[in-house]
Amino acid sequence: MFYVIRNNEYLETEKLLFGDIEVAKKPHEKAIFINNNWVIDADSYFKELDKKEAQDFLKNTDWQIIRHKEQKDLGVETSLTDDEYLELILQRQKRRNILNDITE
Repeated sequence: MFYVIRNNEYLETEKLLFGDIEVAKKPHEKAIFINNNWVIDADSYFKELDKKEAQDFLKNTDWQIIRHKEQKDLGVETSLTDDEYLELILQRQKRRNILNDITE
């Protein structure tokens, strides 16, 4: 098995072709080949981590939004103050912006 850069694309192949650049096996899916070395593409790596954190935050706070709205509808005291609720929805909007690649 050969690991090559062919037409600016990393490939695993059974045979070498003219123009292939033989390289070491790619160590990580976010690695890029620069100056004859594999390096982690930090921007892509951390962007992916940020998106995962944003998804988790939204998923883990859904219940707070639902509970607050239900308590309001029932006319009972809410677990979150109005200020806490507004802060929560602002934080959720920031996470949605991360997921949608929107910069503030």
